Amino acid sequence: MNSNTITILVFIASLLLTFGAVLLARLRNNVDHSEDDLAGRKLNRWMIGLSAATTGNSGFIVTGAVGLGYAYGAHWLLLPLSWLLGDLLFWRIFPERLNALARKAKATTLSEALTYDLQGNAAKWISVVVAILLVTFLATYTSSQWLAGKKFLSGVFALDDFTALLLFSATIVAYSSLGGFRGSVYADVLQAFIRILGTTVALVAVTWFAITNSAAFQVNIQAAGPDFLSLFGSGSIFSIVGFVGGFALAAVGFGLGQPQIVTRYMAGSSPAETKAAWWIYIGFLQFTWISMTVFGMVLRGVMPGLADPETGLSLFFQQNIGAVATGIIFADIYATIASTSNGIIVAIAQTLQRDILVKVFHMRKGDSSHKGSVTFVLGVITILLSFVLPGNVFSIAVDSISKIGAGIAGPMIIKTLGWRHTANSLLLSILSGIGSAYLWSSAGFGSTFNEAGIGIACSLLVNWIATRVSHEPIHSAIDPVLNNSGVPDQAK
Repeated sequence: MNSNTITILVFIASLLLTFGAVLLARLRNNVDHSEDDLAGRKLNRWMIGLSAATTGNSGFIVTGAVGLGYAYGAHWLLLPLSWLLGDLLFWRIFPERLNALARKAKATTLSEALTYDLQGNAAKWISVVVAILLVTFLATYTSSQWLAGKKFLSGVFALDDFTALLLFSATIVAYSSLGGFRGSVYADVLQAFIRILGTTVALVAVTWFAITNSAAFQVNIQAAGPDFLSLFGSGSIFSIVGFVGGFALAAVGFGLGQPQIVTRYMAGSSPAETKAAWWIYIGFLQFTWISMTVFGMVLRGVMPGLADPETGLSLFFQQNIGAVATGIIFADIYATIASTSNGIIVAIAQTLQRDILVKVFHMRKGDSSHKGSVTFVLGVITILLSFVLPGNVFSIAVDSISKIGAGIAGPMIIKTLGWRHTANSLLLSILSGIGSAYLWSSAGFGSTFNEAGIGIACSLLVNWIATRVSHEPIHSAIDPVLNNSGVPDQAK
């Protein structure tokens, strides 16, 4: 048996395990019929943390992060470190409140959480506007994952771009249509362990290769430039503060505005169990992100002159490492991209079902007969979209994440913290958040300070002003998680 066959068999084994996890979830759905209520809201901290982090990882980690580390060096370690600051703030305040709000509102989508206890046309428009924003930007985000998958398969198996993209995306659309929300969580947990193994193998392999060829490695690193190993590069203090602050706020926006992530917090078994997942989520995300950036940096010293650094992970193993390890890396790359794509497609399908088909076209809420077909059609649309989107994996993913955070994170902050609001003020905050983000990025300031932070600030300000001039009944500032004594409601 030749090495290519062994590599392919290892990869296929991981694919079969993924489909097995999804089929197990489908059987569970058939037994307890709890799919319509986020799998019974029984996820423990490990399932919440691993599923949310794996879904949030995205194909950017194994393509964009490697490419940035390879091309620009240590400076791009600031990106995961900036994200860490935002994540620490987010987990300190929001996940347990999101879980409590979702339980109180019986919400399974962001729109249902935002419109809880609100009435009138403005509340209906919130559902429609949020659904449109999510479907639009999550579709482009998913398309960026297909582009990452195309780079992976075309590089590994020497396929043309069209065939590689179709083969990669078709397997993920297939299991997304089969398993629903529970299937997405089960697959995420399995893929998290594949990711941990693959990331460890990658770091060990490239470090060993650099040590055994240390003279050439040092020459190549020096040729990368004097700022390659500098964390702050040649940037000014102003630009560094703007970079760190902008992406820290983008992390908060990501945690609040990405339904494929937020639904994991909504499905936790309790607010306390949801909050306890923080160290699992942050530990996994930082380990994989920093590791892949460092891998790209070391790879620059091992394999200089790559035409497309975003393909560096698979190329390094193909050319230098044994068949079994290469198969593990292929499974790792697939798992990283697939978990995000799967989570997003399922989240978009939930949004369309609950917020458009039910509220606009009056389909019965409990009718789940169309869920698989809706997921399948959405998958096909995102595949077609990937053929026409301009830009690379990094630029498309960051733009989509930033715009969603700008439009939705502010209203979610207001709702989860119980700040004063009305239906009209929340609707205005959504529109002002996304509008200001577009103005900011169109003016060319997005590279200085991420537009998600601008959108969040504007949406909070507009809500504050609107509630001061409104004649509508104002919803009082009641924390949905804590009573006045600071004790969680569920503990009373």
